[in-house]
Amino acid sequence: MHSKTPLNSPNERLALPKEMSEREVFIARNQQSLAELVMFMDFADYKLTIGFVEVNFAKDRDNLIEIIKTHPQCQEIQFEVVKLSDPNLRFVRDAIVEELNKIPKDKDKKLVLIIIGLEKSIGMSGDYPHVLQDLNFVRDAFTASVPHPILFVLPDYAITRLAKYAPDFWAWGRKVFHFETGQLTREEAIQQTIGSDRMLGSLELSEKQERIDLLQRLLMEYCPSGYSDTGAHLKTRINILIQLGQAYSSQGEVAKAREHLEQALELANDNENLASLHATALYELGIIQLNQGIFQEGIALFQESLNIAKHLGDVQAEAATLHALATIYVKQGKIEQAIALYQQSLNIARRIGHMQGEAATLNQLADIYAKQGEMEEAITLYQQSLNIARRTGHMQGEAAILHNLALIHVQQGEIEEAITLYQQSLDLTQRIGDVQNQAVTLAMLGQLFADKKGEIEIALNYLQQALDILQRLQSPEAKTVSIILDRVKPDHLRSQTPP
Repeated sequence: MHSKTPLNSPNERLALPKEMSEREVFIARNQQSLAELVMFMDFADYKLTIGFVEVNFAKDRDNLIEIIKTHPQCQEIQFEVVKLSDPNLRFVRDAIVEELNKIPKDKDKKLVLIIIGLEKSIGMSGDYPHVLQDLNFVRDAFTASVPHPILFVLPDYAITRLAKYAPDFWAWGRKVFHFETGQLTREEAIQQTIGSDRMLGSLELSEKQERIDLLQRLLMEYCPSGYSDTGAHLKTRINILIQLGQAYSSQGEVAKAREHLEQALELANDNENLASLHATALYELGIIQLNQGIFQEGIALFQESLNIAKHLGDVQAEAATLHALATIYVKQGKIEQAIALYQQSLNIARRIGHMQGEAATLNQLADIYAKQGEMEEAITLYQQSLNIARRTGHMQGEAAILHNLALIHVQQGEIEEAITLYQQSLDLTQRIGDVQNQAVTLAMLGQLFADKKGEIEIALNYLQQALDILQRLQSPEAKTVSIILDRVKPDHLRSQTPP
């Protein structure tokens, strides 16, 4: 479709002088593309002319825009950046015309529009994005309504999808200027994602979205559109896929999570050098099965992951997998087996100083003791777990523990205390985008307001929110919440519920 320089090209390996600024390095790596882009804008007529600029990272994009604005050959051009980053955008032409009408035009200069952010509405997956359907349909209307040169600045995947799903519009301006990502930009992105020491469970929703965006852009670097995998950077690519799977899973986007994890599994399969990543992908897929109540498949995935972890001597992975297996046994009612596995996991976590693992296992053991009526022991373990979660900044763990402490207060008839704890837990799950546990807490709040406080309207609101999330996650718990919701509804509403 359009030419690219492979990541391991001679140009990528050139040693550039250390004293060069980041912008100078970017220019040096992209001299030819920059010269072609400047010439394109210089020769573009004072009418609609379309060019596509491929830049994978916002940092490099912003650098490039400043470079062309100050370029000696572009001094007779009025550049205007139009940001179209609404993920629900459908009508690109209308949005451009609206922004165009706000721009004070310099009659002595040629106006060039630079469109950024459109990748948000184009998306990375799914067929026929609405924004591209409309873009293709209204192509001819651009001529009269936007009589200026336009540069669409987009990452690799967005240009690929635009060419596929808006072929008429694409054919109108197929000139693509490809800019390689600067090495420093790529290294910074890796440091903020797969190299970060910040756990996914400690990130707020906006931070998690930012990490997903960076990971997706890194994926384009390590697997550009139009290239088959050659083994170069394979380990990093698999790591990116796994982290994307984890991030999407934590947000309840199960299909996307599974897609990325299965890609990682396929790439790592039967390669001894990638066995650790193979085990991690199996584990994360097992977590998805666990959350969806598909226990036998989950056990098989965890067992395979555990065997690899033991073979490699990876005791942290071993502890995490023992913990996950124990959780499935709890759900199956095999409590003694579960306690034994939790204890093994706890011993390993303490031995290696893995505080997050220790906190998670203490929480699960406390849950078992609570269900067995041993409340004092349960509260002690919950409090130990809560202290660790707060000390390590693990908001997801803190939310889970607060939820479980609330349940003890419910069992002891202390409803106001329980509601306070549930609402604290809910606040944390909403902040980090943990929709799976958010739904469970919403459901509990709904039941409490209905059964204990008699505040039906509030109860219905909580329960409906929980049901919406669980149905989106295709969780087996959706049926239970639906039954509770129907029971809580007043008679005149219950009769309207479809059978």
